[in-house]
Amino acid sequence: MMHQRQFLYFFCWLIGGVSCQNQTNRADLSPVQTYSFEDALPLDIKDFVENQRYVLLSIEEEALFKRVDKLVAINDQFYLFDHINNSGVLVFDAHGTFLRKIGDFGEGPYQLTGIEDFQVRKNGEVLILDALENRILVYSPEGNWVETISISVNAGGFIETETGWLFAINNDNQNDAIANYPKVGSFDTSFTLDSLYFGYSAIGGNTNVYYHAGLLSETSGHIAYNRPPDDTIRLFSETGKLEKQILIDFGDGKLPEHVVNDMTRADELKEKGLNHQYLRLPVKFTNNLILGVIVSTKNDFWTFAIHLKTDKLHVDKIDFSDVHFPSLILPTAITPTGEVVTLIEPISFGSDTQPENYPEEVISHFENEGSVLVLHKLKSN
Repeated sequence: MMHQRQFLYFFCWLIGGVSCQNQTNRADLSPVQTYSFEDALPLDIKDFVENQRYVLLSIEEEALFKRVDKLVAINDQFYLFDHINNSGVLVFDAHGTFLRKIGDFGEGPYQLTGIEDFQVRKNGEVLILDALENRILVYSPEGNWVETISISVNAGGFIETETGWLFAINNDNQNDAIANYPKVGSFDTSFTLDSLYFGYSAIGGNTNVYYHAGLLSETSGHIAYNRPPDDTIRLFSETGKLEKQILIDFGDGKLPEHVVNDMTRADELKEKGLNHQYLRLPVKFTNNLILGVIVSTKNDFWTFAIHLKTDKLHVDKIDFSDVHFPSLILPTAITPTGEVVTLIEPISFGSDTQPENYPEEVISHFENEGSVLVLHKLKSN
């Protein structure tokens, strides 16, 4: 039987100055579309997934990691980083063969003090956010340093847009030149501030901000922003303009605002036996679907899919006594062709109640302490 603590462990593995001139807070300029959790339809993987395939990640010593904070699938390669291991960005080919490590740690001018987020350009260059130093280091596809870009905010995530940059801005140690402590900032290519979005509450420590990467993700011509446990998802255009806000309405089960602003207070709800739902991980967007994970203060879990064309929310509550990971849509990354990638670790395989349903080579790889990617090809919609 799979225990809730093990399942929570699995999800933990999934993955200077600014001019204030002309800055605009645009948080209220886009309508909010609401989806009721109580009225959600069932999420059956057979209705969404056409087929699936496996990629076995190399188990050679240089390719090992303790956890995955972010996974990117692009250019027929897989890129990931593990902030605990300080191993840089690890690169694997389409078959899981380890290719290289990008980014060294140290005190040198081209070395990293940490990784908060990374992105990969279509030309293969890797951009790594070193938040402690307020900079982005750019590396060639082969892993050689190219340039260092100084940034003006303490960021927890970033994306390069067609016209500049979007930053997921942290609440602490912030640039005092920016008013109202925004959560997202849009900048042009020269880092002149364009727009600010979604101010932080003045109450609470916002301990929920400490996700290593994944707050901003791009696919299908859109950029999705979500900072759990906030139950509102924001979609931006490729130029960094807010287009749509999507709210999952949990009704009476909505997480109280003071807990949204300070997740350390969630224990108060658990001690009282109260059951509230909230988003667990940053969402992914592909093929007119927004995909993610919902958890409750009683440690119930759901996967969900918002179908933007049919305008429906689908959810699937996880049965802890009968879990088979490939039968769940657990989005770790999205490929350029729209496949949904799920990372499965050996410890999670050990808790799978249907190990016999994996191919033999996958079982053998898990037994050798290897990690596996499941790629779900979605049906056209």
